[in-house]
Amino acid sequence: MSDEPLGLDEAYSVKSPDDNRRLYAKWAATYETSFVDAKQYRYPKAIAEVFNDVVGPVTRVLDIGTGTGLTGMYLLRLRPDLVIDGMDISPEMLAQAQSKLRQDGSAVYRALFERDLTRAVPNENPPYEALFSSGTFTHGHLGPECIANLLPLLEHNGWLVIGVNNEHFESRGFEQELASLVDLGLIQSPEILRIDVYEPGSVHHGDQARVIITRRRK
Repeated sequence: MSDEPLGLDEAYSVKSPDDNRRLYAKWAATYETSFVDAKQYRYPKAIAEVFNDVVGPVTRVLDIGTGTGLTGMYLLRLRPDLVIDGMDISPEMLAQAQSKLRQDGSAVYRALFERDLTRAVPNENPPYEALFSSGTFTHGHLGPECIANLLPLLEHNGWLVIGVNNEHFESRGFEQELASLVDLGLIQSPEILRIDVYEPGSVHHGDQARVIITRRRK
C-alpha cells in the first residue's frame, strides 16, 4: 500500500478478519487525524448521543469494535459514571483506545479485549447491561449474522445500540436477520433510527447509518 492516507476505499475493500487486522495495523496511529478529523466523521459521537437518549440507567457496558476509543470517550462525557470495556480485532487500535482518558485523568476503558466478533465471543466478565457499536457493522466488516454472537455477552433485557452502514444494512439483509431473532424470542422488536455519519461541511455529508436499538430477551 502507498504512503497516501488510508480511507473509506481501503476500509470497504476488506474481505476477512485477517484483512481487517492488516488494515487497522497500518491505520491505527493516524486514524483520528487522517480520517476522523479530516473527513469530519461524527459517527462515534452520534452513537454516544443515541445511547444516552434511549438507554435507561446502566453501569457496566461494552463497546463492540472499539477502534481508537472515540465512542467510549464521547459516551463518558454524557454519562461519566459508566464502566466501559471494549473489544476489537485490532491490537493496534486497542492500544490507541488504551490511551484515552476521562476528564479526571483515569482510563476511559476498564479493560480491553482482542476478539474476532465473527465467531463465538469469549467473555470472562459477567454479562453486560448494554452493548454499543459504531463503524463496525459496515462493508467488509461484520454482517448481520454476527448479531447473534453478541447476545451471550448481554444480560437478560440488556440493551443493544448498534450502528450499521446504510447500504450495508440493505444489501446484507439486516432487517431479515433481526426479524428472525425476534421470531426466535432472542430480542425484542427493534427500533431503527437514522443518523448522519459526517458533519455538515464534510464532503461526505449526507451519508447515513441505521441504528438498531433492541434488548435481549433470552
